[in-house]
Amino acid sequence: MLFYTLARLIARILIHTVARVHLEGASYTAQPAPFILATNHLTSWDPPLIFAIWPPPAHLTVLAADKWRKVLPILWLFNAMGAIWVKRGEVDRAALRACVDALKHGGAMGMSPEGTRSRTGGLQQGRSGVVYLALKAGAPVIPVALWGVEQIGRNIRRLRRSDVYLRIGAPMIMDPALSLDENTEHLMRTIAEMLPEQYRGVYGGKRD
Repeated sequence: MLFYTLARLIARILIHTVARVHLEGASYTAQPAPFILATNHLTSWDPPLIFAIWPPPAHLTVLAADKWRKVLPILWLFNAMGAIWVKRGEVDRAALRACVDALKHGGAMGMSPEGTRSRTGGLQQGRSGVVYLALKAGAPVIPVALWGVEQIGRNIRRLRRSDVYLRIGAPMIMDPALSLDENTEHLMRTIAEMLPEQYRGVYGGKRD
């Protein structure tokens, strides 16, 4: 717990150094665990940003692709968050079991339904993993929309701070009467509506 607290403090200092964070929906950070944070994914700055702004007592765990084990600062941060490492390109059943177990024991997880970073800045097609875990563990999903993080890298080189925006939505209960795909569509549309139009990607159209 001490390591987690120290890592969060460092993340807060880092984010404050490179960004001005504009936060909406802060009251939803009081949601008691278990829960899953479902956020769009723009850059490698997303996890430390979420980590920095989400207050105790929630202890956030993230799903992390194996490739990040090779990047020491990110490896250290993810390990501090109790990351569950996932093998890319396959269904990692051991990781899924670890996620369900963490949630059933009162944990909180941060995940991106897209699975990978967006190369265009717009939302990609959502995958069903978040909904599957939420239904399996009986945990609500908190939608999170973020943007502006994609400017951090460029502005650091100019010694400028970036304006970064986070919008947190009300916790959602996935409907067991609907399919995984239907629930995922509803979740992704909710996140899309929380984003400015240019970030909505494949979910830019109106709901049917």
